[in-house]
Amino acid sequence: MRLVGSDNALKEVTVNEGAVIPRQKDGTFHVDGQTARALVKSGDFAIAGTNFRNARGFRCLDCGFNSLYRDHCGKCDGSNLEEA
Repeated sequence: MRLVGSDNALKEVTVNEGAVIPRQKDGTFHVDGQTARALVKSGDFAIAGTNFRNARGFRCLDCGFNSLYRDHCGKCDGSNLEEA
């Protein structure tokens, strides 16, 4: 599965003290299996090709970040969110 990170400066990822996953030349991380599902569920990664154009999301009242998940902010990890 190809994943896109939430931060453009992110060069590599290590999940649960496992192997280092480098960012590929196309800007995505190639991750398989349960590791990929866990990264997407964290809210900091999205599947490459996913279109969020019409997603309204949830705005963090602490930092102003627009999150797609209602339970936590992907930027400051706060839980003070309102529907956008």
